[in-house]
Amino acid sequence: MRGRYLLLIILLVIAAWVAVSSFNNVVIEQLNDTGLVRIRVKFYIPVIERDAADKIRLESERPGMDFVKTFRWLDDRTLEIYALEKGLPKGFKTILRIEPLKTAVPGLLKGVRVYYRVKIRPFPVEVSSPVASSGPVVLSFSTPVEEEEISKYLRADFDFDLRPSYILTATGKLFKDESRWLLVPREPLRPGDKYFVKFESGESVFSGYSRWFEVAPVPKVISTYPENGRADVMPYTVLKVDFDQEMREVLIKVSRMSGDVICRGKTAEFKPHSVFLPGETYEASVEGTSVYGQKSAPYRFKFTAKPIGDSLWVEVSLKPLQKVVVYRGKKIVKTMLASGGRPGSDTETPLGYFTVKDRGVWFFSERFGQGAFYWVRIKDNYLFHSMPRDKDRNVIKEEYEKLGIPASHGCVRLKDEDAKWFYENIPEGTMVVIHD
Repeated sequence: MRGRYLLLIILLVIAAWVAVSSFNNVVIEQLNDTGLVRIRVKFYIPVIERDAADKIRLESERPGMDFVKTFRWLDDRTLEIYALEKGLPKGFKTILRIEPLKTAVPGLLKGVRVYYRVKIRPFPVEVSSPVASSGPVVLSFSTPVEEEEISKYLRADFDFDLRPSYILTATGKLFKDESRWLLVPREPLRPGDKYFVKFESGESVFSGYSRWFEVAPVPKVISTYPENGRADVMPYTVLKVDFDQEMREVLIKVSRMSGDVICRGKTAEFKPHSVFLPGETYEASVEGTSVYGQKSAPYRFKFTAKPIGDSLWVEVSLKPLQKVVVYRGKKIVKTMLASGGRPGSDTETPLGYFTVKDRGVWFFSERFGQGAFYWVRIKDNYLFHSMPRDKDRNVIKEEYEKLGIPASHGCVRLKDEDAKWFYENIPEGTMVVIHD
């Protein structure tokens, strides 16, 4: 029996502890029409941890909202917080979290979790402009507004469907943002034309509001590099496409060639993954979407890689799994696994076009403590050569195992047998193109 009573007492103490630690009095008062609130938290046990700046959290249910807040202690039990949502919109449900603070009772921590929502005058803030022909036209308000309050009085000089806006949250869920409503045209709007939206006079709080907006022009390609029909394009050439306006995204496809597209402002670039074969003609197709969501018309241009007959030339690809490819004209003669320079201003392999210069059987660099056989120079101290050796001409095993990935001080490493072949078969003056 005594054991049962003891257990009951312990449970009662724990229950009382939980009740006391979680019980606070919170009073929230909105002070003005801007949404400034004063929050007074009354703790029933004195708090000794006063530095609460990093423990006060304000989070809106709408992603991307931010707050201005200040706080002060009125006494050891009363915390006063002033909070204001930055900018517009405002009026979404907000959660105030105060992480547990140390109290005068050893081991007892006090925290707060409470929700509130401010009320401000609803009014239209802006109408998006320019917009794409397909829309949507975004009508933004100062605070969440129900659909019925809008649809009854909203008019435009085009037919539209009214839809809510959604924001993707950090957790992957969709949040319905009732401060932004979308007017989706039922028929495409004419590029370059102006349209209006307005609220008819009546009982609506938005009565009399009207705004014009413009439909964005269709983006156009104004130039390309290489130009359409050009017939002397070098084997590795980055394609450039210039538009008459800033673009959000651009798709460039090239026949028989993969590559990466980079879009910056009004210019898009296509970086090919390999080289264009001499004498071959390629067709590029371009489509894009402007920053306003307006799609361009398809655009195509052709170019031909510069013919070089049956001459030998060399491609060095510094893409993952680095390699050297030797061509005769447009035919591959030999492909070799390679290693270029490590990332860094002093160790990167230079990109561009070079020609083979002098050569030698052996060298050793005191600076790097490495040497190699069968070196062939292309620029300054940048060479093709065998796998690195120590001063006694022994293979450095750990370097040999890096073949295919960036590993050198800027030279192009090859297997010993490949370096010997390169040394014996690639004559002085041969073109070398190095790309990443």
